[in-house]
Amino acid sequence: MPRYLLLQVTACCSILGLFIFLLILLPLSFSYIDYYDYGLEQRKSTGKVNTDRVYNVGRYWLGPDKKFLKYPADQQILFLDEVSVFSDGGKDSVGLTFLVDIYLTYAINEQEVGELHRELAKSYRSVIESRTNDAIKNSAITITFSDYFENRKTVEAQFREAVQARWNSNPQLHVTLDQFHIGRIRIPKTVATKQLEALVQNERTAKEQYLQDARLEREKTAVQVNTINLQTDQLLRNTKAQAALIVANANAKSEEIKLSALNNGTRDLLQSIGIKSQNETIAYTYIRNLQNRENLNLMVSYLSDENIVKTSAS
Repeated sequence: MPRYLLLQVTACCSILGLFIFLLILLPLSFSYIDYYDYGLEQRKSTGKVNTDRVYNVGRYWLGPDKKFLKYPADQQILFLDEVSVFSDGGKDSVGLTFLVDIYLTYAINEQEVGELHRELAKSYRSVIESRTNDAIKNSAITITFSDYFENRKTVEAQFREAVQARWNSNPQLHVTLDQFHIGRIRIPKTVATKQLEALVQNERTAKEQYLQDARLEREKTAVQVNTINLQTDQLLRNTKAQAALIVANANAKSEEIKLSALNNGTRDLLQSIGIKSQNETIAYTYIRNLQNRENLNLMVSYLSDENIVKTSAS
């Protein structure tokens, strides 16, 4: 009887021990992945990581000697404060060194988490930051200083393309750039003073050029005005000369017509009154001319035998 009881007690203890062992072992054999993580199998005893399979959100049976090495599945934020860049000099300014704040987000490519771990492991963040700095500095040398204020969207797009291209260069970072923004631009006092002096000099040069252009335009205008005045005077003189010639020709033609009409009328008159001799014709013409003079009063009465016409001044 005691032997039987001993066996029962032993069996109960074994079952209880097995139950306790399973109770402890089972929770240790399950591993969990949250929605914001990716996971790779890692053996606890050796630290070896299996990069062949990438786990996403869920609960998995891995065994008590395994766990998940997790990588972020959501967007990661990178702030780069006061990145020193050198701008392109361009046509109207010299190159300047100043500071730019960069804000961006990126995400790890799910199917490439294993490759990311094999190549970079947990140091990928520092590599991303280093490559981002290099890409921005190399791209900035092709952008003029004024573009950072006048064409900010264009500058952001160029920086974004440069960063993504640098990330994709071998060895790749296995991440994708999402948001990218240029923050505050800090200009050192010495740089601001230098830029201001350059802008003032540009304005002075533009002012001098404007004054020279204005002086040249005034001279051109004066020449054009003088030319127009000369042309006007010449046109007026030509017009007056032509008008005088036309008037003179008209007067001459008028006198010619009048004289012709007078001669014809006198001839017809003399013929009608029967004056035919040369002396009588001359006497008639003389008397008519005297009548046409305004400062003489001509009175003709019966002529004496001498046929003398007497006149008196009016």
